[in-house]
Amino acid sequence: MDIKGKTAIVTGAASGIGRATAIRLAEHGAAKVHIVDIDVAGMAETAGFVRQASAIAEVHRLDLSDIGALEEWLGSLRDYDILFNNAGVVAGVPQFPQASIERIGFIVDLNLTAMIVATQIAAQAMQGRGGGVVINTISTVALGRGFSDVLYASTKAGAMMFTRCCAPLKDSHQVRVAGVLPGLTNTPILKKTGADGDYAPWMAPILAGNAMCAPQDIAEAVTDLIEDDDLPGGDWVAVRRIDGEIVRQWGHDEARD
Repeated sequence: MDIKGKTAIVTGAASGIGRATAIRLAEHGAAKVHIVDIDVAGMAETAGFVRQASAIAEVHRLDLSDIGALEEWLGSLRDYDILFNNAGVVAGVPQFPQASIERIGFIVDLNLTAMIVATQIAAQAMQGRGGGVVINTISTVALGRGFSDVLYASTKAGAMMFTRCCAPLKDSHQVRVAGVLPGLTNTPILKKTGADGDYAPWMAPILAGNAMCAPQDIAEAVTDLIEDDDLPGGDWVAVRRIDGEIVRQWGHDEARD
């Protein structure tokens, strides 16, 4: 899809990957970017950068774990071509199995249920407008074990399967769904793994053994996914920094192999 002149929705856009992607979409010619998050100050900063890149920025404070509010808000929109389901949270402390039932529900709803519901609403709306693109932020933790946050890893594995299972939407609804799997990336979410705004102790070997991507590295992969309509639905790309270089690992729907 040619991003120029298009309207995009970016969730989790107050910082990190969401902010970098909102800016990059504007730089690629998007006419309007809907900025969605709960961080009002962060969204205002993102909106300023988007406007500097000559795109319209609309800010929406929305708790995506409130599925009813998500359905009402997204269902009221009809003028968008791109949906970037990026918002996500880690469990923090206490970890599973000490986490409260309320916290478990919040994480599952924000990381997975909201993605499923938003994609369903978007697929129906985009079909009526001739199609569109949905990109889901997953994580390289979906490719294997090694990440001690059980709730985060489990919801990201679910997001991976969901993205792959959406492959047929490209033919049935003219909506191409793809996933981006960030490796270790320098965003505020990392310091929410532990207590008091610091890294969890179990993060130490991960931080020591991996170089961090920048949010812009992930944003570049997202726009590449959006722009390449030759890709079939359900594809994904993992992005890691290895030996000082950004390395991409591509995956395809196994049903086509």
